[in-house]
Amino acid sequence: MKQILAALDTGAAARPVLETALGVAALFGADVDAVHVHDGSDETPSALAARHELDLRRLSGPVGATLLEAMSARNVVAAVVGARRSPTGRRPTGHTALHLLERTSKPIVVVPPEPSGRSLQVIRRLLLPLEGTEESSRPVLDYLDTLIASDVELTVVHVFTSTTMPRILDRPARDLEMLAGEFLARHCPNAADIVVRIGPVGPQVADHCTAAHTDLVVMTWSQDTSPGHAEVVRDVLGRSEVPVLLLPSSPEL
Repeated sequence: MKQILAALDTGAAARPVLETALGVAALFGADVDAVHVHDGSDETPSALAARHELDLRRLSGPVGATLLEAMSARNVVAAVVGARRSPTGRRPTGHTALHLLERTSKPIVVVPPEPSGRSLQVIRRLLLPLEGTEESSRPVLDYLDTLIASDVELTVVHVFTSTTMPRILDRPARDLEMLAGEFLARHCPNAADIVVRIGPVGPQVADHCTAAHTDLVVMTWSQDTSPGHAEVVRDVLGRSEVPVLLLPSSPEL
């Protein structure tokens, strides 16, 4: 049976991580494997697992390396981790989450420690921010199709920035809508809608998530966090109040 690895710590992120893992497991047709890398206390993860009638698997060793080893199991199709231990963390994405994201070829769902008030165990509305080209869009759409085992409502959001805005538009609003409709029909026939936004990607995605009651943001990325790379992914992770599913551009199938 496919499994979703839920990486639970003793911080405030543990509850939303486990609840999101349950929602992702239903979405992917999988079971949840709740794990905790033992650091002297497991009271919080133990209580959470028991509440959902799950066994807690206790692991030992360096947190990042130990979770990577657990993720390498063939039946693990994705992992769910907290963005950071607490809402007041200094960085939008903590050390452990970045360690996993940079090193695994499997999907990871990053969960904010204080997600929006919607139920994390029910994931139906998915938002896919795409660049708007077949080259960038087709891999993430094809990969997503292989993962999802339940009915969802897909919305594509195409955010035009100063560098991606078409240079020649007779009537910008009308022409952008026409381009979006053509793109949807050609590349995303299973999507329910495509939304056109103009401006910085991170704020536009966050605003649409709030307006559309999005349950999960889906993005692909190159796993390169060196300076000048992954800026959009970092921005979305830093702003999003809903979990973000990151699909590696070179997935392990």
